[in-house]
Amino acid sequence: MRWLYPDELDHEEAASRRAVISRIEQWWQAFEERRHDIAALFTGEQDWDLAAFMREHLERIDERLSWEFGPALAGDGDRLVITPEGDLRLRPLVDQIIRRAPRLEGWEYYHSRLAEPLEVAVSTTEEVTEHAMGRVHVSASVRAMNRIDLDFWMPDAADKEFARAQAVIATGHLLGEEALSRWIGNVEVQLQREGDAWMPLDALPGTVFSEVAGIDSVLPAKPLYELVAELKWSLWRLTPPEREDYARHEDLLMGSSALDEMSHCAQLGVPFDSRRYSKVGETFAYVKFDGDGRKMAARMEERKVLEASLNTALVKAGVGCVVGTGTGRRYSYLDLALSDVAKALPLIREVGRKTGLAKRSWVQFHDEHLGDEWAGIHEDTPPPPR
Repeated sequence: MRWLYPDELDHEEAASRRAVISRIEQWWQAFEERRHDIAALFTGEQDWDLAAFMREHLERIDERLSWEFGPALAGDGDRLVITPEGDLRLRPLVDQIIRRAPRLEGWEYYHSRLAEPLEVAVSTTEEVTEHAMGRVHVSASVRAMNRIDLDFWMPDAADKEFARAQAVIATGHLLGEEALSRWIGNVEVQLQREGDAWMPLDALPGTVFSEVAGIDSVLPAKPLYELVAELKWSLWRLTPPEREDYARHEDLLMGSSALDEMSHCAQLGVPFDSRRYSKVGETFAYVKFDGDGRKMAARMEERKVLEASLNTALVKAGVGCVVGTGTGRRYSYLDLALSDVAKALPLIREVGRKTGLAKRSWVQFHDEHLGDEWAGIHEDTPPPPR
Protein backbone atom coordinates (compact mmCIF):
# COMPACT_ATOMS: atom_id res chain seq x y z
CA MET A 1 0.00 0.00 0.00
CA ARG A 2 1.28 3.46 -0.92
CA TRP A 3 1.51 6.11 1.78
CA LEU A 4 3.93 8.72 0.47
CA TYR A 5 2.81 9.01 -3.15
CA PRO A 6 -0.75 7.66 -3.29
CA ASP A 7 -3.04 7.84 -6.29
CA GLU A 8 -6.46 8.92 -5.10
CA LEU A 9 -7.93 7.68 -8.40
CA ASP A 10 -7.08 4.18 -7.21
CA HIS A 11 -10.31 3.87 -5.24
CA GLU A 12 -9.64 0.35 -3.95
CA GLU A 13 -6.28 1.30 -2.49
CA ALA A 14 -7.70 4.56 -1.12
CA ALA A 15 -10.43 2.60 0.69
CA SER A 16 -7.85 0.23 2.15
CA ARG A 17 -5.77 3.18 3.28
CA ARG A 18 -8.76 4.77 5.02
CA ALA A 19 -9.43 1.50 6.82
CA VAL A 20 -5.85 1.40 8.10
CA ILE A 21 -6.05 5.05 9.21
CA SER A 22 -9.19 4.19 11.16
CA ARG A 23 -7.32 1.39 12.95
CA ILE A 24 -4.44 3.80 13.68
CA GLU A 25 -6.83 6.29 15.26
CA GLN A 26 -8.45 3.53 17.32
CA TRP A 27 -5.00 2.42 18.51
CA TRP A 28 -4.06 5.91 19.69
CA GLN A 29 -7.41 6.31 21.42
CA ALA A 30 -6.81 3.06 23.31
CA PHE A 31 -3.25 4.12 24.15
CA GLU A 32 -4.36 7.51 25.43
CA GLU A 33 -7.00 5.92 27.64
CA ARG A 34 -4.46 3.57 29.24
CA ARG A 35 -1.32 5.73 29.23
CA HIS A 36 -1.40 6.21 32.99
CA ASP A 37 -1.79 2.46 33.53
CA ILE A 38 1.20 1.85 31.23
CA ALA A 39 3.34 4.35 33.17
CA ALA A 40 2.20 2.78 36.44
CA LEU A 41 3.24 -0.64 35.15
CA PHE A 42 6.81 0.61 34.69
CA THR A 43 6.97 2.04 38.21
CA GLY A 44 5.65 -1.20 39.70
CA GLU A 45 2.41 0.35 40.91
CA GLN A 46 0.35 -1.93 38.66
CA ASP A 47 0.74 -5.41 37.19
CA TRP A 48 -1.11 -6.30 34.01
CA ASP A 49 -0.55 -7.82 30.54
CA LEU A 50 0.91 -5.05 28.40
CA ALA A 51 1.84 -7.45 25.61
CA ALA A 52 -1.77 -8.56 25.25
CA PHE A 53 -2.89 -4.94 25.08
CA MET A 54 -0.37 -4.21 22.30
CA ARG A 55 -1.42 -7.29 20.37
CA GLU A 56 -5.07 -6.32 20.60
CA HIS A 57 -4.65 -2.69 19.58
CA LEU A 58 -1.32 -1.90 17.88
CA GLU A 59 -0.81 -5.17 16.02
CA ARG A 60 -4.36 -4.87 14.71
CA ILE A 61 -2.95 -2.19 12.40
CA ASP A 62 -0.37 -4.67 11.05
CA GLU A 63 0.78 -7.81 12.83
CA ARG A 64 4.33 -7.30 11.50
CA LEU A 65 4.88 -4.23 13.69
CA SER A 66 7.18 -4.43 16.69
CA TRP A 67 7.33 -2.15 19.71
CA GLU A 68 9.18 -1.38 22.89
CA PHE A 69 8.95 1.08 25.77
CA GLY A 70 11.75 2.89 27.55
CA PRO A 71 12.60 6.06 29.44
CA ALA A 72 12.07 9.39 27.66
CA LEU A 73 15.14 11.09 26.20
CA ALA A 74 14.10 14.76 26.24
CA GLY A 75 12.90 14.88 29.84
CA ASP A 76 10.98 12.96 32.48
CA GLY A 77 8.55 10.34 31.23
CA ASP A 78 8.50 7.39 28.89
CA ARG A 79 9.10 6.66 25.22
CA LEU A 80 7.32 4.33 22.83
CA VAL A 81 9.14 2.91 19.84
CA ILE A 82 7.05 1.46 17.01
CA THR A 83 9.32 -0.18 14.46
CA PRO A 84 9.15 -2.36 11.35
CA GLU A 85 12.50 -3.91 12.40
CA GLY A 86 13.95 -5.52 9.26
CA ASP A 87 10.81 -5.14 7.15
CA LEU A 88 11.65 -1.64 5.94
CA ARG A 89 8.75 -1.52 3.48
CA LEU A 90 6.61 -0.86 6.54
CA ARG A 91 8.52 2.31 7.41
CA PRO A 92 6.04 4.65 5.60
CA LEU A 93 3.20 3.03 7.55
CA VAL A 94 5.09 3.44 10.82
CA ASP A 95 5.73 7.09 9.99
CA GLN A 96 1.99 7.54 9.47
CA ILE A 97 1.31 5.98 12.87
CA ILE A 98 3.84 8.21 14.63
CA ARG A 99 2.56 11.29 12.80
CA ARG A 100 -0.92 10.71 14.25
CA ALA A 101 0.29 10.23 17.82
CA PRO A 102 -1.41 12.42 20.42
CA ARG A 103 0.70 15.00 22.23
CA LEU A 104 0.70 13.74 25.78
CA GLU A 105 2.77 15.09 28.64
CA GLY A 106 5.56 12.69 29.56
CA TRP A 107 5.47 10.68 26.33
CA GLU A 108 7.82 10.55 23.32
CA TYR A 109 7.40 8.48 20.15
CA TYR A 110 10.00 7.07 17.73
CA HIS A 111 9.85 5.06 14.51
CA SER A 112 12.99 3.00 15.16
CA ARG A 113 15.02 1.74 18.08
CA LEU A 114 17.55 4.26 19.31
CA ALA A 115 21.24 3.92 20.05
CA GLU A 116 21.95 2.80 23.61
CA PRO A 117 24.98 2.84 25.95
CA LEU A 118 27.33 -0.14 25.93
CA GLU A 119 26.05 -1.60 29.19
CA VAL A 120 22.44 -1.55 27.97
CA ALA A 121 23.37 -2.94 24.54
CA VAL A 122 25.32 -5.86 26.02
CA SER A 123 22.77 -6.70 28.71
CA THR A 124 19.91 -6.56 26.20
CA THR A 125 21.81 -8.79 23.77
CA GLU A 126 22.56 -11.31 26.50
CA GLU A 127 18.95 -11.24 27.71
CA VAL A 128 17.60 -11.82 24.19
CA THR A 129 20.06 -14.61 23.37
CA GLU A 130 20.14 -16.06 26.90
CA HIS A 131 23.91 -16.29 26.71
CA ALA A 132 26.84 -14.14 27.86
CA MET A 133 28.83 -12.46 25.09
CA GLY A 134 32.18 -12.77 26.84
CA ARG A 135 35.13 -10.84 25.48
CA VAL A 136 34.35 -8.79 22.36
CA HIS A 137 36.57 -6.73 20.08
CA VAL A 138 35.60 -5.30 16.71
CA SER A 139 37.05 -3.72 13.57
CA ALA A 140 35.27 -1.64 10.91
CA SER A 141 36.11 -0.80 7.31
CA VAL A 142 34.32 0.81 4.36
CA ARG A 143 33.78 -1.68 1.56
CA ALA A 144 31.74 -1.82 -1.64
CA MET A 145 28.62 0.27 -2.16
CA ASN A 146 29.47 2.67 0.68
CA ARG A 147 28.68 0.08 3.32
CA ILE A 148 30.73 -0.50 6.45
CA ASP A 149 31.67 -4.11 7.14
CA LEU A 150 32.26 -5.23 10.71
CA ASP A 151 34.50 -8.03 12.00
CA PHE A 152 34.06 -9.24 15.57
CA TRP A 153 36.63 -11.16 17.56
CA MET A 154 34.75 -13.17 20.20
CA PRO A 155 37.20 -15.72 21.66
CA ASP A 156 34.80 -16.94 24.36
CA ALA A 157 32.08 -17.92 21.87
CA ALA A 158 31.47 -21.64 21.42
CA ASP A 159 29.54 -21.31 18.16
CA LYS A 160 30.38 -18.91 15.32
CA GLU A 161 26.83 -18.49 13.98
CA PHE A 162 25.39 -17.91 17.43
CA ALA A 163 28.13 -15.35 18.10
CA ARG A 164 27.32 -13.61 14.82
CA ALA A 165 23.68 -13.30 15.87
CA GLN A 166 24.83 -11.70 19.13
CA ALA A 167 27.13 -9.35 17.20
CA VAL A 168 24.30 -8.16 14.95
CA ILE A 169 21.94 -7.59 17.88
CA ALA A 170 24.57 -5.70 19.86
CA THR A 171 25.45 -3.57 16.83
CA GLY A 172 21.81 -2.60 16.37
CA HIS A 173 21.54 -1.50 19.99
CA LEU A 174 24.83 0.43 19.93
CA LEU A 175 24.14 2.26 16.65
CA GLY A 176 20.34 2.33 16.54
CA GLU A 177 18.18 0.62 13.94
CA GLU A 178 18.43 3.34 11.29
CA ALA A 179 22.22 3.44 11.29
CA LEU A 180 22.37 -0.37 11.27
CA SER A 181 20.17 -0.75 8.20
CA ARG A 182 21.65 2.26 6.39
CA TRP A 183 25.39 1.85 6.86
CA ILE A 184 26.28 -1.65 8.02
CA GLY A 185 27.12 -4.31 5.43
CA ASN A 186 28.55 -7.70 6.31
CA VAL A 187 28.99 -8.71 9.93
CA GLU A 188 31.46 -11.54 10.49
CA VAL A 189 32.87 -13.23 13.59
CA GLN A 190 36.32 -14.65 14.26
CA LEU A 191 37.01 -17.02 17.12
CA GLN A 192 40.78 -16.80 16.61
CA ARG A 193 42.47 -13.41 16.55
CA GLU A 194 43.82 -12.37 13.15
CA GLY A 195 45.40 -8.97 12.50
CA ASP A 196 45.87 -5.99 14.80
CA ALA A 197 43.05 -3.56 13.87
CA TRP A 198 40.87 -4.45 16.87
CA MET A 199 39.15 -2.05 19.26
CA PRO A 200 36.90 -2.50 22.28
CA LEU A 201 33.18 -2.74 21.65
CA ASP A 202 32.44 0.66 23.19
CA ALA A 203 34.51 2.30 20.41
CA LEU A 204 32.22 0.93 17.70
CA PRO A 205 29.75 3.86 17.38
CA GLY A 206 32.48 6.49 17.15
CA THR A 207 34.43 4.43 14.62
CA VAL A 208 31.39 3.76 12.44
CA PHE A 209 30.38 7.41 12.32
CA SER A 210 33.97 8.40 11.61
CA GLU A 211 33.82 6.07 8.59
CA VAL A 212 30.50 7.68 7.60
CA ALA A 213 32.21 11.06 7.69
CA GLY A 214 34.83 9.64 5.36
CA ILE A 215 32.13 8.50 2.94
CA ASP A 216 30.51 11.92 3.13
CA SER A 217 33.81 13.65 2.40
CA VAL A 218 33.81 12.32 -1.17
CA LEU A 219 30.08 12.72 -1.87
CA PRO A 220 29.06 15.84 -3.83
CA ALA A 221 28.27 18.91 -1.74
CA LYS A 222 25.64 19.96 -4.29
CA PRO A 223 22.66 18.11 -5.76
CA LEU A 224 23.60 16.23 -8.90
CA TYR A 225 21.36 18.33 -11.15
CA GLU A 226 23.81 21.18 -10.54
CA LEU A 227 26.72 18.96 -11.61
CA VAL A 228 25.32 17.32 -14.74
CA ALA A 229 28.14 18.54 -16.97
CA GLU A 230 30.73 17.02 -14.61
CA LEU A 231 29.24 13.53 -14.37
CA LYS A 232 31.40 10.70 -15.73
CA TRP A 233 29.62 7.73 -17.21
CA SER A 234 30.56 4.05 -17.51
CA LEU A 235 28.98 1.07 -19.27
CA TRP A 236 27.91 -2.26 -17.78
CA ARG A 237 26.34 -5.59 -18.85
CA LEU A 238 24.35 -8.26 -17.03
CA THR A 239 22.88 -11.68 -17.87
CA PRO A 240 19.35 -11.94 -16.42
CA PRO A 241 17.22 -15.10 -16.65
CA GLU A 242 14.37 -15.31 -19.16
CA ARG A 243 10.91 -14.90 -17.60
CA GLU A 244 7.43 -13.91 -18.64
CA ASP A 245 7.64 -10.73 -16.55
CA TYR A 246 10.09 -9.01 -14.21
CA ALA A 247 9.77 -7.17 -10.92
CA ARG A 248 11.78 -4.02 -10.27
CA HIS A 249 14.78 -4.09 -12.68
CA GLU A 250 15.45 -7.81 -12.76
CA ASP A 251 15.60 -8.03 -16.58
CA LEU A 252 18.48 -5.57 -17.08
CA LEU A 253 20.88 -6.52 -19.86
CA MET A 254 23.03 -3.43 -20.36
CA GLY A 255 23.19 0.23 -19.60
CA SER A 256 25.28 3.13 -18.36
CA SER A 257 25.69 4.94 -15.06
CA ALA A 258 27.15 8.15 -13.70
CA LEU A 259 27.21 6.59 -10.20
CA ASP A 260 28.82 3.16 -10.30
CA GLU A 261 28.48 2.29 -6.59
CA MET A 262 24.82 3.33 -6.51
CA SER A 263 24.09 1.44 -9.71
CA HIS A 264 25.82 -1.76 -8.53
CA CYS A 265 23.90 -1.69 -5.26
CA ALA A 266 20.57 -1.37 -7.08
CA GLN A 267 21.39 -4.05 -9.65
CA LEU A 268 22.67 -6.62 -7.16
CA GLY A 269 19.66 -6.34 -4.87
CA VAL A 270 21.78 -5.25 -1.89
CA PRO A 271 19.73 -3.29 0.68
CA PHE A 272 19.62 0.23 -0.70
CA ASP A 273 19.54 3.57 1.10
CA SER A 274 19.83 6.82 -0.84
CA ARG A 275 21.69 8.46 2.04
CA ARG A 276 24.75 6.34 1.26
CA TYR A 277 25.07 8.06 -2.12
CA SER A 278 23.86 11.59 -1.37
CA LYS A 279 24.46 13.86 1.61
CA VAL A 280 22.15 16.58 0.26
CA GLY A 281 18.85 14.73 0.54
CA GLU A 282 18.48 13.21 -2.92
CA THR A 283 16.27 10.16 -3.48
CA PHE A 284 17.29 7.67 -6.18
CA ALA A 285 14.40 6.50 -8.29
CA TYR A 286 13.91 5.00 -11.74
CA VAL A 287 11.46 5.15 -14.61
CA LYS A 288 10.52 1.71 -15.89
CA PHE A 289 8.64 1.45 -19.18
CA ASP A 290 7.35 -1.54 -21.09
CA GLY A 291 8.69 -2.45 -24.51
CA ASP A 292 7.18 -5.91 -24.81
CA GLY A 293 7.01 -7.08 -28.42
CA ARG A 294 9.13 -4.24 -29.82
CA LYS A 295 12.59 -4.58 -31.35
CA MET A 296 15.60 -3.60 -29.29
CA ALA A 297 16.63 -0.76 -31.62
CA ALA A 298 13.22 0.94 -31.36
CA ARG A 299 13.21 0.57 -27.58
CA MET A 300 16.68 2.07 -27.24
CA GLU A 301 15.70 5.02 -29.44
CA GLU A 302 12.63 5.64 -27.28
CA ARG A 303 14.79 5.57 -24.17
CA LYS A 304 17.23 8.10 -25.67
CA VAL A 305 14.40 10.49 -26.52
CA LEU A 306 12.94 10.19 -23.02
CA GLU A 307 16.37 10.59 -21.41
CA ALA A 308 17.08 13.88 -23.21
CA SER A 309 13.63 15.35 -22.62
CA LEU A 310 13.33 14.25 -19.02
CA ASN A 311 16.81 15.34 -18.01
CA THR A 312 16.21 18.79 -19.50
CA ALA A 313 12.88 19.16 -17.68
CA LEU A 314 14.18 18.00 -14.29
CA VAL A 315 17.34 20.11 -14.40
CA LYS A 316 15.45 23.20 -15.53
CA ALA A 317 13.00 22.79 -12.65
CA GLY A 318 15.84 22.20 -10.18
CA VAL A 319 14.38 18.93 -8.92
CA GLY A 320 16.69 16.24 -10.30
CA CYS A 321 18.50 14.71 -13.24
CA VAL A 322 19.14 11.44 -15.07
CA VAL A 323 22.08 9.46 -13.65
CA GLY A 324 21.70 6.10 -15.39
CA THR A 325 20.15 4.25 -18.30
CA GLY A 326 19.26 0.61 -18.84
CA THR A 327 17.81 -1.79 -21.37
CA GLY A 328 16.30 -5.08 -20.24
CA ARG A 329 14.80 -8.13 -21.87
CA ARG A 330 11.37 -6.50 -21.70
CA TYR A 331 11.64 -3.07 -20.04
CA SER A 332 13.75 0.06 -20.44
CA TYR A 333 14.96 2.21 -17.56
CA LEU A 334 16.23 5.60 -16.52
CA ASP A 335 17.85 6.11 -13.12
CA LEU A 336 17.07 9.46 -11.49
CA ALA A 337 18.54 11.50 -8.65
CA LEU A 338 15.61 13.54 -7.30
CA SER A 339 15.98 16.47 -4.91
CA ASP A 340 12.20 16.90 -4.57
CA VAL A 341 10.18 13.80 -5.38
CA ALA A 342 6.77 15.45 -4.97
CA LYS A 343 7.63 18.20 -7.47
CA ALA A 344 9.42 15.82 -9.84
CA LEU A 345 6.61 13.27 -10.24
CA PRO A 346 4.23 15.54 -12.25
CA LEU A 347 7.11 16.46 -14.58
CA ILE A 348 8.06 12.83 -15.10
CA ARG A 349 4.47 11.93 -15.90
CA GLU A 350 4.11 14.83 -18.33
CA VAL A 351 7.32 14.04 -20.22
CA GLY A 352 6.53 10.31 -20.22
CA ARG A 353 3.11 10.87 -21.73
CA LYS A 354 4.46 13.25 -24.37
CA THR A 355 7.08 10.66 -25.29
CA GLY A 356 4.32 8.09 -25.74
CA LEU A 357 5.40 5.61 -23.09
CA ALA A 358 3.34 2.44 -22.81
CA LYS A 359 0.49 2.20 -20.30
CA ARG A 360 2.67 -0.13 -18.20
CA SER A 361 5.21 2.54 -17.22
CA TRP A 362 6.10 3.57 -13.68
CA VAL A 363 8.27 5.62 -11.39
CA GLN A 364 9.72 3.35 -8.70
CA PHE A 365 12.34 3.74 -5.99
CA HIS A 366 15.60 1.99 -5.19
CA ASP A 367 15.33 2.52 -1.42
CA GLU A 368 14.24 -0.56 0.47
CA HIS A 369 11.87 1.44 2.67
CA LEU A 370 10.16 2.80 -0.49
CA GLY A 371 9.69 -0.65 -2.00
CA ASP A 372 5.88 -0.41 -1.97
CA GLU A 373 5.77 3.16 -3.30
CA TRP A 374 5.26 3.82 -7.02
CA ALA A 375 3.60 6.25 -9.41
CA GLY A 376 2.04 5.36 -12.75
CA ILE A 377 2.89 7.44 -15.80
CA HIS A 378 -0.74 7.27 -16.99
CA GLU A 379 -3.98 7.50 -15.04
CA ASP A 380 -4.83 3.92 -16.01
CA THR A 381 -1.37 2.48 -15.33
CA PRO A 382 -1.76 -0.79 -13.38
CA PRO A 383 0.48 -1.66 -10.41
CA PRO A 384 4.04 -2.69 -11.34
CA PRO A 385 4.98 -6.37 -11.42
CA ARG A 386 6.06 -7.83 -8.08
